[in-house]
Amino acid sequence: MPKPKADGRGSAMDGMQPDYARSYARESQLAGEVVNYRRWEWNQMYTSLDAQQKATPDNLDVYRLQADAYLVNSTYKEAVSQLDQVLRRKPDDIQALAVTALIQQFMGDSDDAQCRMSHLQKQSPAAARDLQRFIRTTDANQYARYAAEPRQDADPDVIAVFGQSPNPDGTPSAGLLTRLTKAKEMADRFPKAWIVVSGAAVRTQYAEADVMRDWLVQQGIEPARIITDDNARDTVGNAMGMVAAFQQYDLHNVLAVGTVQHLPRAVTTLKALADRYHWPITVDAAGGGETPDPSSQVGERHYTYVTAARAAGLFELGDFAKYASR
Repeated sequence: MPKPKADGRGSAMDGMQPDYARSYARESQLAGEVVNYRRWEWNQMYTSLDAQQKATPDNLDVYRLQADAYLVNSTYKEAVSQLDQVLRRKPDDIQALAVTALIQQFMGDSDDAQCRMSHLQKQSPAAARDLQRFIRTTDANQYARYAAEPRQDADPDVIAVFGQSPNPDGTPSAGLLTRLTKAKEMADRFPKAWIVVSGAAVRTQYAEADVMRDWLVQQGIEPARIITDDNARDTVGNAMGMVAAFQQYDLHNVLAVGTVQHLPRAVTTLKALADRYHWPITVDAAGGGETPDPSSQVGERHYTYVTAARAAGLFELGDFAKYASR
């Protein structure tokens, strides 16, 4: 069991999006751990699931839930080990094959990834096809050009601003201010565009979206232009709130704003979610902050596959139910 990250904010995080581990929420043995998961109560969750594995070693969902949490916490080898416990008991399991093939692919073990993909192909050609397509599009999207300026032909009808935690007193943190400064610049350049700000009260009592909206209004942005999504706990949640706003206001040409370092994950996840919901968008981007050194982006690249897979519906058990009858 890997050392867990610091715990989150407990019940204050209830109701945020996405609703982690929805496939296991109705299972009596795991319902409490799903609550802990959604509250980021990692120490209690890890310890309890470890005990449950020993007590009921043939409950495959215990391993799946543990792997899900490990992936969110970027402990990829441990996630594979949990899903391999599923495959030892059920070698034709589509979800375990697909997710481990993806992990091994982005972690660089191409031979093992191909072995798992070949077995997945035998069990579900449709799942293998969708996973291969996902890997190609994720690679293309996250390695696209991201810089401080959008393309010259950018003409967005909405500016989508990805949140970051504010200071404990509710003022913008340095990282959030970097995003907001770029958002203000783009809002002035494209005065007809709507502005979506997204982020919940994840690490402080202040919702990121509220802090962003208030700062932009203080800088002279018309409040009527700003659409606020204060339910997102992470990048996938940002994408969910943003796409919902796009659908409500019939918006399709998007200018994503974040830091240059975060934009590959943000844009890739946003596109994956929109594609899943069959909402057509084109996405340009403009980033604040310094261009990161490529070596510092390795972990960010890996985590992009995780967030994009969740957004695309190629992640947890319920996502794969659609392949059962094919």
